[in-house]
This record gives sequence, C-alpha cells and structure tokens, in this order.
Amino acid sequence: MAALTGASSLEPMIDAAVNTLEANGFETVVISAGRSTRDELIAWELLARSGCDGIIMHSDCLSNDQLARLLSTRKNVVLAQLINTQVGRLAASHLIKSGHRQLALVTGPLHYFCAQHTLEGFTKQLGCPSSKGVHMQSLEASLDEEGGANAMNILLAASKVPTAVFFQHDRMAIGALRVCQEFGIRVPNDISLLGCGNQAATAYTRPALCSIRQPLVRVGEHAAQRVMNMINGVLTQISQEAELDWASPSVVTRRSVRDRNDSSDEGDVTDNRISARERECLNWAAKGKTSWEISQILGVTESTIIYHLRNATRKLNAANRLHAVAKALKASIIDF
Repeated sequence: MAALTGASSLEPMIDAAVNTLEANGFETVVISAGRSTRDELIAWELLARSGCDGIIMHSDCLSNDQLARLLSTRKNVVLAQLINTQVGRLAASHLIKSGHRQLALVTGPLHYFCAQHTLEGFTKQLGCPSSKGVHMQSLEASLDEEGGANAMNILLAASKVPTAVFFQHDRMAIGALRVCQEFGIRVPNDISLLGCGNQAATAYTRPALCSIRQPLVRVGEHAAQRVMNMINGVLTQISQEAELDWASPSVVTRRSVRDRNDSSDEGDVTDNRISARERECLNWAAKGKTSWEISQILGVTESTIIYHLRNATRKLNAANRLHAVAKALKASIIDF
C-alpha cells in the first residue's frame, strides 16, 4: 500500500500518482492535509501509523527542519514538492520581458512556504541587471476569487497603479479580472494579469488569462515511480534525473498580458477611457442594433446614441462604427 497527502489544489498531481501506483498493483490512501502546520502533522501521524509500504507527501506549512525530522522516522518516503521559487522568477521575467516596469505580486498567506518561495523567486528576479528600473509591490490574500478581487481593489486605489500583476493562483486572477471589468479597466490595455496553475477556466475568460503552467502530472508520476523503486529496492539514478528539466514551470501565453515593447500591440487604441454608457452602446451595436433601436432600448434620444458611439469611435481611433465595435471586442472592452 502507498499513501499520499496533499491539498485539493494539487488534484492533478495526486491523480497522476494514484493512477501510476494502482496501474502497478498498489492500493492507495489519500489524505487532504488542510492548510496549517497542525493539519499536516496530523495527516503525517495518520499515515505513519497506517502500516503502509510507502508515503508520498506534499507540504506547504512544514519547515525543512520539521520535514527532515519526520522523514528520518520512516522508510520509503518521497516528497513531491513544486519549485515555487522558479515560478516567481519566471513570472517576473515574463512581465519584464514584456516591457512592464511597474509590477505587483499577489501571493497567498505568507505562512505558506509556497507563498514565501514564490515571493523570494519574484524578488530575486528583480535583482538581475535586466530588471533595472523595475518597481514592485506585493500583497498577500486568500488563494481564491475573493482574495484576488480584494487585492485588485487595493492595487487600483494605490497612488501608482501597476501595469502588470502576477497572482499566485488562477482563481485569484479570475477574481481580479472581474473587478477590472466592473470598473471599466481594460485587460490587457490598461493593466495586464498573469495567473498560476493553468486551470481549464483560464482559456475561456475574456480575455483568456495568461498563466504559469506547473507540471503537476509529471511530478505526481515521478513521485510514484520513486516510491515504488524504494519499496522494490531499486536504486534511483538521481544524476540522470537532475539533467532533465521536466519539473520546471512554463508560461502559457494568452491575451491578458500586453507586450508593451510592441507598438502594434493594441497601440492604436488610445488611453482615453470608454465610459459605461459608451460601452453599453457598443455592446448593443455589436448585436446588430441601429442607433434608433438602441435609443428605444435605453430610453434616450437617437441623437444621444449617435453622440456616444461617435465618442467611442474617436477614442478607439476607429474609422467607423463597425470598426469601433471590432476594436472594442479585440481589446475586451465589450463582450460578444
């Protein structure tokens, strides 16, 4: 029997490990450790007393010294940890290479080591020569949509609003995107958003969210293979594993991060904000409504609708109403 412990956000990693173990004839037990040192220690005690042949463990709250003490009491234990410092460095590097100089980082609560390591990696990248002149601010929030929304509200109220924000979890970025849409902040024209986890929903937001992909499945499979090797007395060739870059995160590029180095990247859209009424008129125009039809829907005169649509066309540097609608859709000012 092999046992695993981990948080629900690590489901792809846990599923991969379970599938690999069960395909090789092992029975598995999975315990979700919660989000505190106490919960992780309780999960460890349950597994350590279970009589299982091996343990795969992921920890967010235990220090290296605590983990070393626990591992010294049991045989056949594998740690399945993610390289969060690389995540932080990669996120900062991607935003800086995209021409951003005012950055913000929103992590989970800093009593989680994954949040500490992400902050450490992000900060270290800003110390590189290529990051000269880059400024950052950091916040901590809950790892969900509400946490991201609260952090976004704070950042938008700051005296110097960042041009790009990295969130430690995709759910946080989705919450932040909702706040931007509510306040008429254009993503990525006014502000760029970068998430982490590459959850399925990120490909279907508007705009689709750029995200850091972590190789959860590969980490789970690798941990399962290692614990099976330990149980079966097979030596793991660590030197060969170290040469492989399979555990490194990567950027999934989508439309929520603007390349400020590229003058053609929405560069023909001015910084003049589209008002709520102008956005409303553009939305109806995108649905094929005429000025008169929009005036009847909104309860105003036709000349008022024409006025708002002309203003929106001018702000978008568009040739005509149809062109303005197309540019507004492309810039995610309106939804189709």
